[in-house]
Amino acid sequence: MTATAITIESLEKSFQNETVLRDVELAVRDGEFCVVVGPSGCGKSTLLNCIAGLLEYDIGEITIEGRNATDLSVQDRELGYVFQEFEETLFPHKTVAENIAFGLEQGGRDFSASEIDERIEEILALLSIGETKDDLPESLSGGQQQRVELARQLARECDVMLFDDPLADLDYKLQKRMELEMRSIHSSLDSTFLYVTHNQDQALKLADKLVVMNHGMIEQIGTPESIYNEPATAFVCRFVGDSNAILVEDAVSGEVGEVVDVPSEIGSIRATVQNESGSDSGLVLVRPEAIAIGATDCDVTVTGVLEGRTYTGETTEFALSVDGIDREFHVVVPDRPAVGEVGEPVSLGWNADDSMYFSTLSVTDTVTTADLIEG
Repeated sequence: MTATAITIESLEKSFQNETVLRDVELAVRDGEFCVVVGPSGCGKSTLLNCIAGLLEYDIGEITIEGRNATDLSVQDRELGYVFQEFEETLFPHKTVAENIAFGLEQGGRDFSASEIDERIEEILALLSIGETKDDLPESLSGGQQQRVELARQLARECDVMLFDDPLADLDYKLQKRMELEMRSIHSSLDSTFLYVTHNQDQALKLADKLVVMNHGMIEQIGTPESIYNEPATAFVCRFVGDSNAILVEDAVSGEVGEVVDVPSEIGSIRATVQNESGSDSGLVLVRPEAIAIGATDCDVTVTGVLEGRTYTGETTEFALSVDGIDREFHVVVPDRPAVGEVGEPVSLGWNADDSMYFSTLSVTDTVTTADLIEG
């Protein structure tokens, strides 16, 4: 049985009258790449700071590699922590090598000078910035500085690494390259990674275990595949990946997994119940890639009017208007099919398995159908 690196039980944290974390329960296994994703202000960074010992929490318990965190100082927790604002953590008067050496010298292990030099060479090569060894941070690009901070923390060989959205400020191409490097680095180390981000695409690519947070609570924990394909709440489905939202004004009863007829703003449609009844209204959500254009034999068929198209190289994204819905309906199909001209009507279809009916919108009591439709 795999050991647990971090265990969080019934964690709560408030600032004045605002509860930032509420009843958080999470277990991260040794060697796991666990990503916590959620909108800005949902409590992700607060959670990391509680684990690191930078914030005291009000209620609950955190265990790090079998040790109660309340018994450990920040230094004794022996955690690597990469902040989003990495520019402020590098010493401007020290070279890249000296910055990394400082991290090694401040750790719990006693490294010899030769061991420090060897670790610096190895980690710089791993991050493809060996040529920066003797440079000062101010002479480096933002992406290089980010990798220096990663190198400084990774060189310490901490068993547990915390990452606070470290790629958020990088440009698109560098961010994509760094995502690949993060996976490569994790696979080459035995460390446990706990990584928080608001970027859903990044979370899906990086995670072994994905944790979705909202308003200080955990909405769902699972693999990226299970969360994308089997979202527990409407919030999870809307936040992780794209979806079309169809308003349901009257509650429909049914067992989870049952196909039911749902009275919606576009008429009665077939949908699969995703969770237990939670309100008098709800949403049907349909992924854009689950919709076929020109289909006539699907469980659900509607007519839309083509409003625009965007070719992305591998797929084409279509925007359509549908009677009864006052917002665009989106469809994503492979390649670049010919489906008509802008302003022309087209038929749309999808199956009941892809028509997800949610009456429980969120584990929190703050989310409304209007919030999710606008999102």
